[in-house]
Amino acid sequence: MSRQIADAKRMTAPVGVMGLAILIFSCTGSPTSSGPAVPDGSVAADVSPVSDATVGVPIVHPSMYFTEDRRENIETHIASEPMASIYARIQEVAESELDDIDSADWDAKAHGKNGEIAAANAFLAWLNDDSSAAERALAAIERLESNWDDHIGWGINIRMPAPLIHYTAAWDLLKATPYFSEEDADGLQAKLTEITGQFFDAYVLDDSTRQLALTVTQNNHPIRTASAIGFVAVAFLEHPDAQNWLDWAVSELAYLMGPDGRYVQADGVISEGPFYFNYGFAPTLPFYIALENRVSIERTYHRNCIARSDVDPWAGHGCVDGEGFTYTNPMDTPLFRKILDWSLALRLPNGNRAPIGDSPLRDQSGQAIFTHFGGADYLYWDWASNPSKPYSVKGGFELALTHLAYVEPLEDVGPPEWKNRFFIEGGMATFRSGWGSDDRVLILMGENGPARKTVHDHTDGTSFVLAAYGDLLLTDTGYYKPNSLQNAVTAASGAHNLILIDGEGAPPKGLLNDWGDADAFIENTHDGIKLAYAESRQSYQDTMVTRAVAFVRERYFIIADRLESPEDRERTYQFRLHAYAGYDLDGTVTLETHGPRIERSSGGLAVYTQASQGTCTLEEPPFTENALPHVHKLDGSAAHHTVTDSIATGRAPDFLTVLAPYKVGVSEGPDQPLDVTPIETTNGVAWQIAGDGHVDIAWVRETGAPGQLETASGQTIQTDAAFVFLSLDGAQSLMARGTELRLGETLLLFNADGDEVVVSGTSPDGRP
Repeated sequence: MSRQIADAKRMTAPVGVMGLAILIFSCTGSPTSSGPAVPDGSVAADVSPVSDATVGVPIVHPSMYFTEDRRENIETHIASEPMASIYARIQEVAESELDDIDSADWDAKAHGKNGEIAAANAFLAWLNDDSSAAERALAAIERLESNWDDHIGWGINIRMPAPLIHYTAAWDLLKATPYFSEEDADGLQAKLTEITGQFFDAYVLDDSTRQLALTVTQNNHPIRTASAIGFVAVAFLEHPDAQNWLDWAVSELAYLMGPDGRYVQADGVISEGPFYFNYGFAPTLPFYIALENRVSIERTYHRNCIARSDVDPWAGHGCVDGEGFTYTNPMDTPLFRKILDWSLALRLPNGNRAPIGDSPLRDQSGQAIFTHFGGADYLYWDWASNPSKPYSVKGGFELALTHLAYVEPLEDVGPPEWKNRFFIEGGMATFRSGWGSDDRVLILMGENGPARKTVHDHTDGTSFVLAAYGDLLLTDTGYYKPNSLQNAVTAASGAHNLILIDGEGAPPKGLLNDWGDADAFIENTHDGIKLAYAESRQSYQDTMVTRAVAFVRERYFIIADRLESPEDRERTYQFRLHAYAGYDLDGTVTLETHGPRIERSSGGLAVYTQASQGTCTLEEPPFTENALPHVHKLDGSAAHHTVTDSIATGRAPDFLTVLAPYKVGVSEGPDQPLDVTPIETTNGVAWQIAGDGHVDIAWVRETGAPGQLETASGQTIQTDAAFVFLSLDGAQSLMARGTELRLGETLLLFNADGDEVVVSGTSPDGRP
């Protein structure tokens, strides 16, 4: 359900009616002071007032997380699920023990927890006219100290949303009650603005700290920093430094979370992957809401370019210091809807987002709030139906109060109508049979340019992840760093499901913005129910690797790896797979004739791989604890899983693989194991795949391979293509890099150009 906000209300003055991960290498105004922010943090003259509060319009509280007109919505919905449980969670937080504060070390985690307790109690005091809750909030506020400069350790900037946003929200909510004296309110305001000033001076104005923590990363670090500083600035617009804080914060978020910041690609893909996106994104939501509630959309902000990077891929950002611009809540924009669709496209059957890049297995947070801001109802479905963590309100930031205020419980709402999605600019292709626990999902990588140039990216240009029947079966390996001063070992090529050449993949990434790696490209996509297709192309080790994925009948996958190289020598090629099973994980991995068989509690996967220049040898690489390739970090601490290599020796051989998922324990029907058998050929590989009512053929051919293949049933297939797929009933077929495909005397596909991919009924000249 979308919000209904009168344009007139939004156009008038607001009336109060919204480290780099651990270390840098870890990656993780009053009218008299108004003026545009400039690089040294000083204030220029000649600017419109900071806020409408300065022109005599009073602020009505609450006005940060939500406004008074949301009370009825909250009171109505907390009487029933799921809001009743979220309300109970807030009550539990409100009654929890406060952390003790070490005056010698300003600990953002401890202050953040106490701030969350303060906000929960302030909310209960406002909602229920509860004086006891107000007293608990004041007790938490009393523990907040303003000696922020006494913090110890690096990376506090990404932890600042919790103390600053929660305590500021508590101030705003208590201001709407009779239990907050002017002295107490002024005292908390003084603490928060003093902390924010120290924080801003240290992380934004200090050249060395800013460069290390914000400029070099251009990711969740400046996003979280801006959200925290901006939230305080919106609350205390009359503060002499509020304009500088707010102009900088809005400049950062308008850039990084906008169409020109390289962080978001044009199709909504986030460069640093789903986990760190969620971590950075969550605290922006209360800031966007507070900005809408407290600041007129007509207000002019002024660019502050102090944290911009001038290196690839951010060179040419075009930021002009002091340039005026307006900014409105981006939650109700096409770009943000694309972002949320991208996140949803990465959803695995268990509800987690796929572990792409430096991502563990985690869910998305805050998506249901967007149903109030023009987002699709299926975002509520995603939130409510998550098998692993339904109705989640915390992930990167605690959003329980904003969920209560803005999420309207929806009945009879389902998933999107779309299933497969191809993100060309962002470099991902996602295939899925549906949105249920038994559905099949594969995510193919192919990032290039700014989509891969981020400190949280991996060398995974043609890698893929597969889940089926409720289980993750083939995985990326997450973010494991044995040493905080080096890159994650799991960022390397060998930690992914791709082709290794003499044990190597694309060039490894260096530290920080030494990108290494190589561009990959998602190309030749086709969306269909009976047959969907995409290719990921990347060049490394003097070899062009074109990995094609065909999703057949929404039931199984074919991987065709076609390799081209000028190298006239034999090399060793490994088709590597990382099973989400074995060693420290539940499930088993059995090495069979043509590939591994992976079984977990519900989902199973049989893998059939062969190379075009002779039989593959199936091996598991040597195991070393906490080392590549067996180590991963996807859920909690580091653990280990089974890795297999299908090994071939030759001169740029092609590989053809059938990934045949099945439901464990099922021996008949559409979810039983498929019958996959090899068909003899030379200079190529062919598989016959038989299932419930269908027999299919997949065939990859090198140059000079015979143009005819005879099936076990005696039918003949003729082609000059590099790769073909067809069903023996002729119902669907695909041809890559060829001019024709025949089944017996029947012409299935024709393409005079011969250099494209054609699928049944889509040949360029309209022939059958």
